[in-house]
Amino acid sequence: MTLLRALPLCLFLIAAISYRAAAQTQATNHDVTASESQSFQFAPARNLRPDVDAWPLLANATSSAAKRVNAILAAKNRQMMSALKECDAAIMDFQSDENRHAKRKTVSADDWARTVNITMTGPRFVSLVATDGFFCGGAHPDSDTEALVFDMTTGELVDWTAHISKSSQASPYADSVSDKNHVAALVLPGLEEINLANTSAECKDAFDDQQSFLIWPDAGSGRLVAEPFDLPHVMAPCDQEIDLTMEQARKLGFDETILSAIEQAHRQIETNPKHESGAGPEAQRKLAH
Repeated sequence: MTLLRALPLCLFLIAAISYRAAAQTQATNHDVTASESQSFQFAPARNLRPDVDAWPLLANATSSAAKRVNAILAAKNRQMMSALKECDAAIMDFQSDENRHAKRKTVSADDWARTVNITMTGPRFVSLVATDGFFCGGAHPDSDTEALVFDMTTGELVDWTAHISKSSQASPYADSVSDKNHVAALVLPGLEEINLANTSAECKDAFDDQQSFLIWPDAGSGRLVAEPFDLPHVMAPCDQEIDLTMEQARKLGFDETILSAIEQAHRQIETNPKHESGAGPEAQRKLAH
């Protein structure tokens, strides 16, 4: 092929590649812009089994971010199913050890309970909180809270250290909870001070060491919620939620990206309580309280 004949083909290929790149950039920018203003809907609620809520999936998940969110939620549901099976087996072994002649009962109905609340469905951020109570054998039952907050511009879980000032001296903390899912939390000195000031005298010793917190937005109340994370079981009664006003959250160093989104979501709910619908009556109750 001569140079003169090849040149038009090269120019055509370059133009096609440039057009495709521009189209992809435009589509990405459109998704980001849309996520910053729209509300997101969830598919109808379902249970993994009686009394155990599944993490609900986003309905009409067409954007790459929404597909990413659903992939994460689906993986967490699969991990939860595995944890339920392990819990069933453990409690049945525990019952057998306690009374080897007793008839084994069906444990799947009462060894684990989970309630999932949707606390924000946009703009930009989607938030879900799971509360677990379980007994898988051993000395006592236990409980857990898991908060998932997604940035809908990317579909990834929020990194709270990216939404708070460096002067706050915040640092990330992570651990696995009862269903063996990985949970991210935040260590924040200012929040530790608020927690100590609000806790009872009996609980102050529980917070002698550095304390991490789960963080999530609550559109219904227009607040940013924090809850002590990874407390020892004996300190479970000290596990109290802290409802931060927007003024308190700003003083702690949280940025306007998340705070203005909470304020906008709260205004929408006050104007039209049915504007944000979640995955069932419990989620709607939480959003509208």
